[in-house]
Amino acid sequence: MRKKQFVIGKMIVIAILMLMTSVNGVVFANDNESTNGNLDISNIDEFMTNEIERLNIPGASLAIVKGDQVEYLQGYGVSNPDGTEMTSQTPVVLGSTTKSFTALAIMQLVEQGKINLEKPVQSYIPWFQIADEEASKKITIQHLLNHTSGLSTNDGQVSISQGDKTLKEHIQSLANTELTYPVSDQYQYSNLNYNILGLVIEEVTNKSYKEYINEFIFKPLEMNNSYADPKDDINNTIAAGYQTVFGLKMPTKQLIHEGTVSSGYLISSAEDMANYMIVQLNQGEFKGKSILSANAMNTMLHPSALMGNDTYYAMGWEVNNEGISHNGWTENTYSKVVLDGEYGISLQINSMDYFNLNEYDAIISGINKLVHNEEPSISDSNPFMKYVIIDLILLAIVALIVWSAYRIFKPKNRKVTTFRRILNGLSILVFNWLLPLIILIGFPKLFGPLSTVTLFAPGIGHLLFLIPLLLLIVGIVKLGKVTLTLKKNTFDA
Repeated sequence: MRKKQFVIGKMIVIAILMLMTSVNGVVFANDNESTNGNLDISNIDEFMTNEIERLNIPGASLAIVKGDQVEYLQGYGVSNPDGTEMTSQTPVVLGSTTKSFTALAIMQLVEQGKINLEKPVQSYIPWFQIADEEASKKITIQHLLNHTSGLSTNDGQVSISQGDKTLKEHIQSLANTELTYPVSDQYQYSNLNYNILGLVIEEVTNKSYKEYINEFIFKPLEMNNSYADPKDDINNTIAAGYQTVFGLKMPTKQLIHEGTVSSGYLISSAEDMANYMIVQLNQGEFKGKSILSANAMNTMLHPSALMGNDTYYAMGWEVNNEGISHNGWTENTYSKVVLDGEYGISLQINSMDYFNLNEYDAIISGINKLVHNEEPSISDSNPFMKYVIIDLILLAIVALIVWSAYRIFKPKNRKVTTFRRILNGLSILVFNWLLPLIILIGFPKLFGPLSTVTLFAPGIGHLLFLIPLLLLIVGIVKLGKVTLTLKKNTFDA
């Protein structure tokens, strides 16, 4: 018994370590557009084809711009289970790339004199309140834009699964939210910062966030297949998202994210993102129209909060020596934009693989190298094997727990010595009580909030919570049996 319990504990630890380290044919759509002969299109398409097949990605779309010209637009694979082709006009939910749009909207209002970056949030939302009343008065618009408000990454992750409220209701619900750092003390990425900024936009303009983005960003940039509300897609063109469940891609429906749209749930196509990148690369200019002045654009892109590894967070963008970028992912989509001053690249994928996220990031890195006539790093790894190993480990752990539970009620004819009783008691204490409790209590710190883990990593995320819970239940049953046995022996004596 002790040996089997030891194996169970060891397997759980191995599974946790593996998951922690993990986290860090194709149909071409007939919309190939290239306006410049400098790009080696065949190499780009070959690279994209290989990566989509290797990573089992349902569909992707790619946009490449240079200066104020669109160099290349292409869709790959399918946009939904019925086999509809992914094209450069297929909208995909952007994830946190949305933050750059929200920052752009804020800077437009700054330029109009309606918002001051140094003023506190309460200047625009007088009732804004978190748990610390004094801190509530200190958080400025600049702090929110740079992720230096003190609001935590963890609370920002929790908010993802609470988007069914209106934006105002969502911000009102923060009244008991604690800061994890003093205001302005340290960079800490949190979706809450940009959710609050979304409401600031609404309060200042007397328009909904959706109305503002549509009127002052999407419309002037001719982003005709972009939405702040999926209900506006009357032709049902938005790509279906796919999640990876135990290694298999499955189409899933997103939760309602009305209250968190300004931090991660705008929707756009590769064709529209090309226009968006052009305005970023050209000091706020698009087809002779000024979306934002050059000075305001430079302010928005100024590196401010150190993230680490010589990378800084500006306003809705990450900045380092290689350029500016931002990626984003939802429960079932992925996007990333990279701008190096000369070229802009936007990649959108209608699936999410939380345990192979680095592989998704590597695709756009490879495209960036090809654009600059460099050889990309080609991986021959099989990401599915990672799931095979994890799935087998988790299956073995569950099987051992079931076997352990079965043995509780299996008749035992041999005499149990005092020494064995002590060992069994210690085994129950360690493997059925102490270890499961440590995992459950430490779960948010190890993997993130339970609601987010199960949303982004369905199946495996659920098992990582259920396994320690099952061990606790087995421990309770074992303790009950031991107690009854002791009482019976006492009575017999």
